[in-house]
Amino acid sequence: MTVIVADSGPLIAFARSHRLELLRQVAGSIVVPATVYAECTHQTEKPGTAALIEARAAGLLDVREDSAASARLGTLPALGAGEIAALAMALELGCPLLMDERLGRRVAALHKVPVVGSAGILLAAKDRGLIAEIAPILATWRAWGYFLSPLLVEDVLRRAGERPEG
Repeated sequence: MTVIVADSGPLIAFARSHRLELLRQVAGSIVVPATVYAECTHQTEKPGTAALIEARAAGLLDVREDSAASARLGTLPALGAGEIAALAMALELGCPLLMDERLGRRVAALHKVPVVGSAGILLAAKDRGLIAEIAPILATWRAWGYFLSPLLVEDVLRRAGERPEG
């Protein structure tokens, strides 16, 4: 990958765990629609917000105005404005979408937009020797309340040759 459009959930997870640089190392340029960035940073006291603001200031995040394709997609049932903006931008740029939300991933597949999840980024990072283990990171994210299906976590850890924490 050289460019990826990020949705808010994965951005917050990587920011909160101080791993935005890891995301950049695996995915390349991180493009963030303005709506997604606003969702992630409008409550400055939330964990990860300061890291996202600093990452933008340092040029790690390429925050762009929402794509005109957002209007063409219209409203999609059960998808939020940020998810629609991220999907539209990935569609317009012809690049993968970083999204963990199941319904959003399904809608992206209908539009033939390739999707990568946070766990997939971690798996690629481990394969490249950028991190030693995935299990502790996923355990931390899940302890915060970040939802990743148990079956997904089990599959990713199996593929990484790891056992679940706990």
